[in-house]
Amino acid sequence: MNNLVHKDAIPKFTGKLKRPPVFYRQWMLAGNPALFFDRLVEDYGDFIHYKGLIDFYMVNHPELVNKVLKQSNRNFDKRTIIYKRFKNVQGSALVVAEGESWKRQRRMMQPIFKKSAIEKFFDIMVDAPTNLAQTWTKRADSKVVFNIAEDMNHLALEIIGRALFSNDFVEMRDKIEYWTSILNRYSAKPPLPIIRDLWFPSPRNFKMKSVLRDFHRFLGKMVSCHRQSPNAEGLLGILMQVTDEETGECMPDQALIDEMLSLVMGGHETVATVLTWFWYELGRNPEVEKRFHQEIDTVLGKQPISPEKLTKLTYTKQVIEETMRLHPPLWFENRNVKNDVELGGVQLKQGDMVVLSRYSLHRNPQFWHKPDKFDPGRFDKDKPENSKGSCAFIPFSSGPRMCLGMQFATMELITVVVTIARRYRIIIDESDKHEMAAHLTMSPKYGVKVRLENRL
Repeated sequence: MNNLVHKDAIPKFTGKLKRPPVFYRQWMLAGNPALFFDRLVEDYGDFIHYKGLIDFYMVNHPELVNKVLKQSNRNFDKRTIIYKRFKNVQGSALVVAEGESWKRQRRMMQPIFKKSAIEKFFDIMVDAPTNLAQTWTKRADSKVVFNIAEDMNHLALEIIGRALFSNDFVEMRDKIEYWTSILNRYSAKPPLPIIRDLWFPSPRNFKMKSVLRDFHRFLGKMVSCHRQSPNAEGLLGILMQVTDEETGECMPDQALIDEMLSLVMGGHETVATVLTWFWYELGRNPEVEKRFHQEIDTVLGKQPISPEKLTKLTYTKQVIEETMRLHPPLWFENRNVKNDVELGGVQLKQGDMVVLSRYSLHRNPQFWHKPDKFDPGRFDKDKPENSKGSCAFIPFSSGPRMCLGMQFATMELITVVVTIARRYRIIIDESDKHEMAAHLTMSPKYGVKVRLENRL
């Protein structure tokens, strides 16, 4: 019987560090890196010291993961060669900041992502999928097959764009989508020696720098326009008014630009990926789909959705959580050893790198019964397998560096799927070709081909 995690208990790691042969299966990184790390775990267990083009320690056990993430800022930080690549794109943004800079940015940004604050953007979360559903009428009537991943990408970008900039971003949506795709592809590339440095004259580096200039120019214009408006709306307008409680200072323009870019990247592709996988799993699991639709019809009836009603959609939230367990959008995490520290009975030295794959962690058979089975019921709050507090399930990370936008994303995901599902069934077409691709986010390589069926 599997040793399932019970409630918030963190199981003890009783294994030993294993060392694969040097360069073991390194060629797999060029194809699908998530499968490379999964193979390492399968062959060598939950604590691995790997040596190759890049040396690292890999952790795949909740106790080890908990120690690394909970001790972030104390014994571990983000000063890795991988995060250096992210920093090339996101500058001083919270997600890559360290030390006092991180503390200051976190203090200033945390209040705007509280539940009461994000509910201000609920209407946008309803309006955007409602408009999308209306454009699908002809598709539903003609049973046309289309790639729902593309529509979820447009939808997620519209929501985060309108939340940040009000309606000022709409005319730039296509360019923003192009810019973020280029920057995400750059960020996802392995940090190989020499090639990883910005001075290296590669086509990808030239393209990244060109796109980054254009993106910064647009964001700078947004900041300038909002500063001239006494009633600036959106998250950007709110952030411009926030002051540091310790210094009384506002966030400078460049910091605002970096945070806006980071929020567009972090709140766009990740949400789009979860939405796409949600429809994929719903289409493959008719019993889950049936119960999901029954809950929507029971809780909402013909009444409009509201923030209060969201809390009653418990099964819907479980389906989303199970989607993120099997298909974590940000599937990879890494930390630098800041101070010499003991981990799993091994002394790690300053400068060592520790990595984890959420794809492997969320499917660890020691902690998940039938881990490859899509079973939303495992997230019932009364189930012993519900391991949210154990670090066996960390779609938004854990510890002091936990994703600040977690509540925003959760509200957005529930609102979008319910708004669309009230009107349509999403049916996976026979022509759909499934293959998982792990880049910066984990997405279906060929998208998801679907047809629509009216529910109204």
